[in-house]
Amino acid sequence: MIDRTTDDAGPPARILIVDDERRNSELLKVMLAPEGYLLQTAGSGEMALNLVEQQPPDLILLDVMMPGMDGYQVVGKIKANPATHNIPVIMLTALDDRNARMLGLSAGAEDFLTKPVDRAELCVRVRNLLRLKAYGDKLRAAHAALAIALDEAGEARRMAEHANNAKTQFLRAMSHELRTPLNAISGYTEILEMGIRGVVNPAQIKDLGRIKRASAYLLRLINDVLTIARLEGARPLHLISIAVNPVLSEVEGLCILQAKANGLTLTVTPSEREIFAMADAERFQQILLNLITNAIKFTPKGGSITVRCDDDTGAVRVGVNDTGVGVRLLDIERVFEAFVQIDRHLTTATQQGVGLGLSISRELARAMSGDLTVESTEGVGSTFTLTLPVATDISAAPSTEAAALQIEHPARRTAAIAS
Repeated sequence: MIDRTTDDAGPPARILIVDDERRNSELLKVMLAPEGYLLQTAGSGEMALNLVEQQPPDLILLDVMMPGMDGYQVVGKIKANPATHNIPVIMLTALDDRNARMLGLSAGAEDFLTKPVDRAELCVRVRNLLRLKAYGDKLRAAHAALAIALDEAGEARRMAEHANNAKTQFLRAMSHELRTPLNAISGYTEILEMGIRGVVNPAQIKDLGRIKRASAYLLRLINDVLTIARLEGARPLHLISIAVNPVLSEVEGLCILQAKANGLTLTVTPSEREIFAMADAERFQQILLNLITNAIKFTPKGGSITVRCDDDTGAVRVGVNDTGVGVRLLDIERVFEAFVQIDRHLTTATQQGVGLGLSISRELARAMSGDLTVESTEGVGSTFTLTLPVATDISAAPSTEAAALQIEHPARRTAAIAS
């Protein structure tokens, strides 16, 4: 199958394989040959840099341990060069340890694979990075063309409107281009799993599972970008008096199986007396789901997550406490920034998103006249606290500011729980 990433009429992607062991390069070529890529090899870091300078490839598979210039040095030079820093690099190593991964990721590599390489995983990761690069190239090209047009326009307001329209059109096009093949991938994967095309053996079932997880990951990225862009199904917040305990019970039911599957204990303790919060019901639940699933993601097996509620301070306070990896003091506020993910190496590739869940959650909390805060100790755990106004006897109606805030409707957002 030839993967041209975005346009079936375009040339196949070029991949540079860098390894001082020829048999390793040949094995990777055999694994990737059925995908239809143009494959090129280099036997050293110096040779690889020369080839990259002459004709930058679309992706590089780079061995870590090589005589002379090792893989860390090679990826560092590639990422330091503005002409080549957008080339995705997958580092390959026989060293299955955290330090090796951290060195590679710190140098700028996008992904890591441990030898011996699994062919299915290799192909999926290569394909995903090529697609992301292709759309990133389109985005940069669109922005460059837009910048030229804006310079010629000469009027600041018209320039801003032009930029916004270009971004909107591009993101809509990107959404369509990505979702169309994703729908086909998901649909045909399910058909194969069901055995409609014939009996599927256990190894093939495992491979199909990898495909489904990769496509689900891409869909989360698309939905997160569209959430920030406000392109789909916006609606105003609807603030009403909400009984908190039933919401906690509902969220517990939605998350308990995921927690158990990860070897974690989830304990949701309702308030001793009924508490009513002034909030949008769907957004209230969305925030809690974001917080709990985020805690599940960053809590090691055997840990615990506790959810409690009180209104001792005159406001409704729901705390989500975990015994996870925690957050460094210097990163406390950054966890709420859009597109920021702290310690990506602590999650698998298919668990990761683009760092929007906490940003969206705090935005929603503040739109409901509340807030979302965090207290954390690295290596001990974190407590995220959602604060909302206590509902009064007055009939609840959306405030002017809240009603004006447009947020995407969850029915149009498949992955409401962003990472």
